[in-house]
Amino acid sequence: MKRPIQIILSIVLAIGLVACGGRYSVPGAVLKKAIAISVDQTQQEISQQIKLASAPKVIVDRVKVTEQSPLKIEGIDSYHVKGVYDFTLKLSKRQDKQVDNAFDVYLQLKTEGKTQTWSLAQQSGEDWNLAAIE
Repeated sequence: MKRPIQIILSIVLAIGLVACGGRYSVPGAVLKKAIAISVDQTQQEISQQIKLASAPKVIVDRVKVTEQSPLKIEGIDSYHVKGVYDFTLKLSKRQDKQVDNAFDVYLQLKTEGKTQTWSLAQQSGEDWNLAAIE
């Protein structure tokens, strides 16, 4: 009697976990690239302001999502994702590792047939600027 109840509860729990996790999930590789694009843009702006010849290379090492919610940007499925990340800053003569940096990004998912394309969406006033994530 006890065994069938355990099996049924296990199946219900497994279905619930798949239903919750699969639908609103941004792939980790996409998220890392989006964060890297955002950090690169900031680094380039800083490098230009302090007149560096080239911006340092940024490598996103670890990403931890703390909040993720679906929304629509320009009528297309998108996600607002928050969390923390670690990155390595490669300079000409050394490396610098930064840990637990906060991120807050918007990602848009376009689906055409079987092809999915992700973009980093950045709000500028009432408009959105989209940068393709490759």
